[in-house]
Amino acid sequence: MARHPKRDPRSDAALVQTCNQDDSRAAQAAFEAIYLRHKDYVLRVALRFTPDIDLALDALQDTFVQLLRRFPPAGDGITLTARLTTLLYPIARNATITALRRAGRFPVADDVVPDQLPARPDLDDDDIARLLSALPIGQREAITLRFVDGMSIREVAQALDIPEGTVKSRLHQGIARLRASPALKDFFD
Repeated sequence: MARHPKRDPRSDAALVQTCNQDDSRAAQAAFEAIYLRHKDYVLRVALRFTPDIDLALDALQDTFVQLLRRFPPAGDGITLTARLTTLLYPIARNATITALRRAGRFPVADDVVPDQLPARPDLDDDDIARLLSALPIGQREAITLRFVDGMSIREVAQALDIPEGTVKSRLHQGIARLRASPALKDFFD
């Protein structure tokens, strides 16, 4: 019978601090805890940009390799100013885009599939994916990070490396476009 490792009770900040400072054994255990805690999130991010599970898994691996390289002895360490997912999102997005480019399959906007959102009975996940895929990528990313990943405006701005005002604008414009969609007319009433 396979045993599942027990979830490390330390916060992400404490785990990052351990990776930044402690000996190799403690740092290795802390990095493994970070990986186990956030691998599903990184995989979901990758799958937003590619339906190819193999490319998404490559992006998952590349994301954590890049994160590992930021810790000593290879890097200078990480200072968390927000949630760790705020740091992981752009790394995962860029790793996925790089994997797609290497494979020669960079997606057009219609190929991007967001995480499954809670749907009303008259809307299924395919309908929601189709509605979100009609949005420009900036609006789609802002809406997904804010409402699917639960990031704050500040965290979305950090993840996308844009000003908070731009995030608010993209959210406003994206929601306005969704509200104008005939498929969602009754959803907002």
